[in-house]
Amino acid sequence: MSLSRRTLIGSAIGSGMLLAMGPARAQDAEAEVFRREITHDPDQPLLGNPDGDVTLVEFYDYQCPFCRRGHPALLDMVRTDGNIRLVMKDWPIFGASSVHGLQLGLGAAGLGQYGIAHEALMRIGGRRIAAEQMDEAVRLAGVDPAAALAAYAQNEPRWSGLIARNEAQARAIGLQGTPAYLVGWTLLPGAYEIDILRDVIAKERG
Repeated sequence: MSLSRRTLIGSAIGSGMLLAMGPARAQDAEAEVFRREITHDPDQPLLGNPDGDVTLVEFYDYQCPFCRRGHPALLDMVRTDGNIRLVMKDWPIFGASSVHGLQLGLGAAGLGQYGIAHEALMRIGGRRIAAEQMDEAVRLAGVDPAAALAAYAQNEPRWSGLIARNEAQARAIGLQGTPAYLVGWTLLPGAYEIDILRDVIAKERG
């Protein structure tokens, strides 16, 4: 497999699953186009600094306990750093509640409340979450769940297109589940300590 065939691949480093692209790969024009499609989808709501010097992508599912467990530290790092562009790519792989969550989150984006709804959904505890729990979580955070769902429905073609692209990208780079992180040409599939992400970001900055 090669990046020219739209696949991010690499070699394992250390005992983890960190994948790093060789320098020659980064020169592949088609691969760069594909990477930018992942990092700069025009329909994707953003967190962090939209003009940040580093883009951190996470493929996640609101039902994924590992995604939710690691999210507070991730947001804290992004806020403390102040120069990270955070792209949270919905990849609903755990069923109907996962879809309901992304509808609330993306619908809230249409209300100008994406960050509020997203953080509320990521704060929910437990392994599996019912749709009613999600509704209550965003309601307590100040987002009307009915209004968010209506806003999602109003822009459904836009959002369904985004989710379809997220799905295709996740499959193209060989992801098996959530979470998975991408920084520059470094792919980290699975849950990682925040210090590892911080180190990868520092290396990306050079």
